[in-house]
Amino acid sequence: MKRKFHVYRIPFYIGLFLLILLVIIRALLPFWVRDYVNRKLSEVPEYRGHVAAVTLHLWRGAYQIHHVEIVKTTGHVPVPFFSAPLVDLSVQWRALFDGAFVGNIDFFNPKMNFVNAPSKQNSQIGVDKPWPQKIKELFPLKFNRFTVRNGEVHYRDFSRKPEVDVIFDQIQMVATNLTNSKKLSKTLVAELQIEGRPLRVGDLRAQIALNPYAEKPSFTLRSEATDVPLVKLNDFAKAYAGITFETGTLKLATEMTSNSGRFNGYVEPVFDHMAKAPFSGSFEDPKTAVMTTILNVFRNAFIQAFTGTLSENKKDLPKVDPEKKKD
Repeated sequence: MKRKFHVYRIPFYIGLFLLILLVIIRALLPFWVRDYVNRKLSEVPEYRGHVAAVTLHLWRGAYQIHHVEIVKTTGHVPVPFFSAPLVDLSVQWRALFDGAFVGNIDFFNPKMNFVNAPSKQNSQIGVDKPWPQKIKELFPLKFNRFTVRNGEVHYRDFSRKPEVDVIFDQIQMVATNLTNSKKLSKTLVAELQIEGRPLRVGDLRAQIALNPYAEKPSFTLRSEATDVPLVKLNDFAKAYAGITFETGTLKLATEMTSNSGRFNGYVEPVFDHMAKAPFSGSFEDPKTAVMTTILNVFRNAFIQAFTGTLSENKKDLPKVDPEKKKD
């Protein structure tokens, strides 16, 4: 009897040991994931990333990154390149039922700072770095959808007098079909919808259709901005063009297309009576930073002229809802 009692207790001790082991692993896993994320974010040249904490949500196949910050380590740049109090990475369950193993990434209240400076060392563009690859390494599945909720983007120039800080806030963004899957969409085109406030006032909306896997940048962009008081541009205009405004309202229309490495389009700032500022060029290197090109185009268009009217053929763009699920 006594021997049988000991035999029955062996599975109990094994089960207890495994339970304790699982509890220990579950307790330590967030720290291991946090250290892994910090290591990956710090592998990008000239930049260092730091994450304060990670929480796991195994029941929904997700984990959350808390208080992430990415800073430039070379030169003197007083603001971080990227920061966010919360980033959520999760399995896209609706796609899973369709036989596609893909994920979502949601950014809550993120901030990005693009910095222009006389020297490359003190500039902070950052978009020419392999951030997409590093983000992929943070999650085992391909991301098919990402959202930005209440984001903020700054264009800064600390070398100018006055200092320039052009802000785009209250950004809502939804990107879908990033994996180019016919299981999840009727087309192989990824779609981005963006809206927000330029200079903390007015309204800006944009739509982008692109092929994220094209060897050379291939996309179509349309955007519209309205109801921006010109006085909000005084620091920018004085720093780059030596002028200021007392009254007036800005409107802006933009169209840009890129195919097989060639791009063309126009930026049309409107300050009463302004002509279009045309542009064209080519992406000679497939790895050319598209965002850098677009930022330069916008800056040059603003400096060139300050009067005009929008085209008759502009179309109203829809509002963006990050909570809306794609059919």
